[in-house]
Amino acid sequence: NEAITMHRAALELRPVENDEWDRSWSLNELAVRLSHRYDQEWSVNDLEEAVTLGREALELRPPGHPDRALSLQNLACDLKKRFALKAVMRDLEESIELLRQVLELCPTGYSDQPSTFHRLALCLSERHDQLG
Repeated sequence: NEAITMHRAALELRPVENDEWDRSWSLNELAVRLSHRYDQEWSVNDLEEAVTLGREALELRPPGHPDRALSLQNLACDLKKRFALKAVMRDLEESIELLRQVLELCPTGYSDQPSTFHRLALCLSERHDQLG
């Protein structure tokens, strides 16, 4: 909770019109902390805010940004969590698309590649379970 409070304070000090790199970092870090708290406390508001902030961070990390894959991965995970909670297919479809983008961006053998393939496989399996 204290980490979330501190990340919120840091974000307030980084207005939109200032350095987008720093703001995207703050948005991403706050989204990650909220997502972790959701995992512990199951607060839907935390998950919804994590998705919103993750989208904002991704907007500030266009193609070519060195941290784009990280933002894609984090948002994909939060959307998968939201799908598990609300069963809205759009969330699962978007998660699949974002994970595919991560794999396209990252070179073969990058350290998180196996877990990204695993996450994508889980999402595809879930889609199959839902749609046949």
